[in-house]
Amino acid sequence: MNKKSNLFKAFSLMSLFTLFSRVLGYIRDFFFAFLLGATPLADSFLLAFRIPNFFRRLFAEGAINNAFIPIYLSIENKKNNIQSQQFSGSLFIFLILALIVVCVLGELFMLDLVKILAPGFTEKMQIKTAYLASIMFPYLLFISASSFLGAILNAKKRFLMWAFLPIILNLFMVLGMLLAFYNSLDITKVLAFSVTIAGFFQFIFIFLRIRFLKIRFIMTRPKISKNVKSFFKLLFPNLLAGGVVQINQLVGVIFAASIPGAISWLYYADRIVQLPLGIFIISISTILLTNLSIPKHQKNPNNINNQIEKSIEIMLGISLLSCIGLLILSELIVDILFRRGQFGYGDVKATSDAILMYALGLPAFGFIKIFSTIFFSRQDTKTPFRVSFFSMLLNVIAIFLLIKDLGHVGIALALSISSWMNAIILYIFIYLKGYWKFKFLFLKKTIKLLIVFIVSINVVDALEYFIIYFDLVDTSTLFKKVLLLSYLIIISITTFILFCIIFRILSIKDLNRNKLNNLFRGN
Repeated sequence: MNKKSNLFKAFSLMSLFTLFSRVLGYIRDFFFAFLLGATPLADSFLLAFRIPNFFRRLFAEGAINNAFIPIYLSIENKKNNIQSQQFSGSLFIFLILALIVVCVLGELFMLDLVKILAPGFTEKMQIKTAYLASIMFPYLLFISASSFLGAILNAKKRFLMWAFLPIILNLFMVLGMLLAFYNSLDITKVLAFSVTIAGFFQFIFIFLRIRFLKIRFIMTRPKISKNVKSFFKLLFPNLLAGGVVQINQLVGVIFAASIPGAISWLYYADRIVQLPLGIFIISISTILLTNLSIPKHQKNPNNINNQIEKSIEIMLGISLLSCIGLLILSELIVDILFRRGQFGYGDVKATSDAILMYALGLPAFGFIKIFSTIFFSRQDTKTPFRVSFFSMLLNVIAIFLLIKDLGHVGIALALSISSWMNAIILYIFIYLKGYWKFKFLFLKKTIKLLIVFIVSINVVDALEYFIIYFDLVDTSTLFKKVLLLSYLIIISITTFILFCIIFRILSIKDLNRNKLNNLFRGN
């Protein structure tokens, strides 16, 4: 099988595994919404869960991967396998030692951390949240160690195991809730233990995969070599630069804690908006980072430019198509997914409103991932670090200005505004540094995509209004609501693709396998 097929197959299988994980994630959220809704107990658990999960997103979707791969591939390019294995081994030991220290400190000061994150919680809720977070905090150790092994696999173009690991977490959490429900146990406590146990098994799975592939790293007395120093110089700015959206969301949680139910509403909204980001965009940026970090590719500017353009083209197309559904169908989506048990109509409306604001920033989230990848492939983390710091400040200012009048919706809108500013400034620096720039033909295609989006969203909005106004589809039962949503999703996708063909962004030939393969080769 040739390299083109391998790359397309990797993207396809990564997306498939991620989709399966998200389906399990929905089942997890379905049970959680049914059992706990948007109650204070739900807010308490979700904040506790967000603490280790914040690190999961930070590490799993960026920092270690972005810092490790460029250095590792530059060593391997010199065909020095012993040095690359020593580098991996030393780094692994340093990370484990550092993480143990962080875990111990986290356990000791968890209540103080919760008080900082949730000053609006009652004392009883703060104690409950700290207790749950303490149970889950060791997950940080397991997921960080797993992310390091995942970075090694990604550098070897073995992407699938890392995409598979979230399935384990979602599966254990679903089983935990079922166990707690049928045995009348404390659901939040069982869930907390499920997270930590899942983290342990995630590490075991990826460690066994490393052993099976006979990928070695030498575990000797760690040495602070030049390459290890370079890694940590890249890692720490990466924690902010690569995870700015997650950091801004965590900042939003601090403000949301003062609004009853807001943490839950924002969580459910984020889960829905993150679906296209998790399935496609993270897969694209992971593969792009590996390709751009290969030294021989860096010597071919045309190949680099083409791969970046194709990645942005895919990302923007998926983001805009997703926005059509999120902006028009958000209330119907939330109603179908979560409205039952403790999750009422008021929760549906509040979550739907948050989705609208998050959806406005969805393309920006994608641009940030790809633009940051361009910097990371060149081992430049200072620039995205500074831009991300500015974005954080802007996010806080925007929340202050919006939360009084808009409540939790203002928190979501602030994230979208700061994300767009982050993306725009990142591109300005990419252009000034000569890393990449929009060419006229590519800019023309991007403008066409925006026109297609505007036309499509109006067509779909009119069709939805027509169907509901004339009562063409009965929505009296859940099954009939699902049918309506399915019709509208099919209409949205068909309309978007049809207008892409009309505006000559796509042709029928572009949808064959060879053309899709070429997207990952920059051809």
